[in-house]
Amino acid sequence: MRLKRGSHGVRIAAAMIATVSLVACSGPGGNAPAADTMPTDVRTDVGEDAATITLFTAAGLKDYQQGLADAFMEEHPAIEVELQVEADNNYNTVAPRLLASDDPPDLAIVPDLTGAVRDGLVTDLDAYDEAYGWSEKVPASVLDAGRVEDGAIGTGSLYVGGGAAGPLVGVFYNRELADKVGMTKIPANLDELEDVMAKAKSTGVTPIVASNADGLIGHLYNLLLGDYLGSKSVLDVVWRKPGASLDTPEAVEATARLQEWAKAGYFNEDANAINQDASYGRFASGEGLFMFQGSWMTQALPASFDGEYGVFPMPPLEEGDPAVSMTANTLAYSIASRSDEKNAAALFLDFLTSPEAAAVAAENGYPAAGVAGAEEVSLEADAETQIQAGYSAIAASNGFFSWIQNSVPAVNTDLPTQLQLLVSDKTTPEDAVGHLQEAYQGGLQETS
Repeated sequence: MRLKRGSHGVRIAAAMIATVSLVACSGPGGNAPAADTMPTDVRTDVGEDAATITLFTAAGLKDYQQGLADAFMEEHPAIEVELQVEADNNYNTVAPRLLASDDPPDLAIVPDLTGAVRDGLVTDLDAYDEAYGWSEKVPASVLDAGRVEDGAIGTGSLYVGGGAAGPLVGVFYNRELADKVGMTKIPANLDELEDVMAKAKSTGVTPIVASNADGLIGHLYNLLLGDYLGSKSVLDVVWRKPGASLDTPEAVEATARLQEWAKAGYFNEDANAINQDASYGRFASGEGLFMFQGSWMTQALPASFDGEYGVFPMPPLEEGDPAVSMTANTLAYSIASRSDEKNAAALFLDFLTSPEAAAVAAENGYPAAGVAGAEEVSLEADAETQIQAGYSAIAASNGFFSWIQNSVPAVNTDLPTQLQLLVSDKTTPEDAVGHLQEAYQGGLQETS
């Protein structure tokens, strides 16, 4: 895998796709005549049938999507894939309108999946799932993000298909400082990670470079929630499953651990005062051992720092527990219900589950399931290899989940404040979790 420096597609996709399926807004297609969301005449033997399919994409992802289209057309030359490109800042607004039009793109990333399903704008893919066997090819924690039932994400019929690729959120480390503090292997659990941080602190090395003026300790906090609650329980909250709650003993324990690290002095003293860009500079300047960030960070670090850092997945709570991490899938699309080429579009979705599509994703900076590489994450391997191996390990453990900020807008608003209060020891873990739960419940009422 080659992480392309200077490409902004990774950061754009992480920001855009993280909101897919979770935006609560009224669909623009409510007054349009209903389309048939159930495909008829489902066929998989269409690779040699002449067809043209349109893929709607954001400008920041154009090169990536074109690479996927080219690879597909090389395998299926009878089918032409045309890109329809929209400015990044307009995409989420324009996509629903296009899907509701009389001439929609055949394939698109849908910003509001529940609204699109409600308004009949996207195709029920269950028949294609059965025909192609996607449920056996793609990790459930990835594929289930495209299932909708009674207005809820995570169960029911499938409306988003494709493969698994996206950024890896994990632990970046400075190789020189790791040697200095005696980190000779990747920590097997949180206790071992904490031991390394204690050694760093005792040798005068800041254990964690963090920015919390913009709430980006939230990456670490979400990883801790994943370790303590498990990926499925976090997804239940994000997908608004009835009865799901942020206020659990496990969430309080995860929150307490974050505050314990702050009290122990494991963060830079001005963590609450600096933003993301400043933290990148601090890390690249050797001012801290660890950063908890996504693989999009490789695009922001200076070229002179290449080879000086590595990445590994967040260690589990206990050795042997499943590896977990947040991600945003970049190989996932819906088929417009008004598409005239559903079978050809479904063949494209099936292609996205292939090693060839995964290789295109990797070439564009996205680790992907299905890319051949190291089976285990090694401390000595280069960062690109580590990111791919880490992503593959989490895919194998079915451990992907999404940020709790993506549950309801109120949590996204309240979380930075609670994290700042936690780091400055101005609240308790119980109160912080209680506030987040109140925001969650209030947000559910607003979006119901």
